[in-house]
Amino acid sequence: MSEEAQLKIHMMGKISAEYNGKSLPVGTALSGRVLQLFLILLYYHDSGISREELLDMMYGSGEYANPAGSLRALVFRLRRIMEECLPAGEHIQTEGGVYRWVSKSVSVYVDARDFQATAEKGLEKENEEELLRACGLYQGEFLAQLAGEKWVTIVSVRCQELYFRCLRSLSRQMQENREYQSLLNIVNNACQLYPYEECQIMKMDCLIAMKRFREAMQVYKWVVRQYFEEQGLPPSEKMLERFRTMSSQIRYTTDMLKDVRESLKERDAVNGPYYCSYPSFIDSYRLLNRLSERISFEKVLICIFFVDIRGKALDDGNDLLKEASSQLRKAVGISLRKGDLFTCYSPSQYLILLSGADQEECQNIFQRIEQNLRCWEDWRRIRLKYEVLSQV
Repeated sequence: MSEEAQLKIHMMGKISAEYNGKSLPVGTALSGRVLQLFLILLYYHDSGISREELLDMMYGSGEYANPAGSLRALVFRLRRIMEECLPAGEHIQTEGGVYRWVSKSVSVYVDARDFQATAEKGLEKENEEELLRACGLYQGEFLAQLAGEKWVTIVSVRCQELYFRCLRSLSRQMQENREYQSLLNIVNNACQLYPYEECQIMKMDCLIAMKRFREAMQVYKWVVRQYFEEQGLPPSEKMLERFRTMSSQIRYTTDMLKDVRESLKERDAVNGPYYCSYPSFIDSYRLLNRLSERISFEKVLICIFFVDIRGKALDDGNDLLKEASSQLRKAVGISLRKGDLFTCYSPSQYLILLSGADQEECQNIFQRIEQNLRCWEDWRRIRLKYEVLSQV
């Protein structure tokens, strides 16, 4: 049968349908439960679907008093729409309690079925070509517009698992074959669909392998910022490993080397404590631990944090959490000495490294921070606490 005599249905990402290059009325005549019935029949067009399963998919919530009658009415409406869009003939067959798409004049292509078959074949044989094609077919989650439907969720989870398995297999094979640029293109698409840490790490690994360290560092900074702001999570050990690799490989130019001393100095004259990123705080803490073996000095690591007035952690993304975190950073910044070091571990937690402080001094510092925090008008909505993590 010719390409023009084919009904093409796209279910991965945005839903669309076309016949002979002409779009079908998805969103207008084909909408609501009529659209859902249309998609179910086409997704299961090879095997058909039993009446009981179809009723459960369409009316499983129990909202309809007569689901069987509603289903008959939907089938009638869908047949009428298909008469206007497709060549004359029977397109929907009901026989032996099974509903089936049976159009003899039109072949059917469903991208979701193609993706699943291609992915399973590629994974079984570890075939790079099939895996590449599968990743290309995955243009988004299965029927994302119908994500609340139980049957859609089941298929969507299955497709997502297949996609990530294909992506991991491809990443392993293409890195072994040093096909970094091609892999980067695939991973960029994955990052658009799922900006998860796993995809971003794949992207960083490609850029690092291609010696594009500064670009990889930009990806790292973006991920850390997103995870911190949206989920309140510090960078994982895997992310820190990439950070150290990138940092060790970034090199200054000859002209910049002349100004190394200047570049190492703090850009702004700050009288208060030194604030740094969490990875830098880790390195500083470990260095001071080593120095303490040769030079005797006291240092105290404390965690200062806040909870809501009920003593519970604030929800991620909460506006109060963001504002409280910003205000706490300011309060810490004006309460410590110049020789102290602090960082943000999560939106509600700050780590402070004090030099030459005892238990009483820790209590005094906490009280200063608490007092300075009271300049914020909403300070009564949180409770501030602290805990000494280590003292040497």
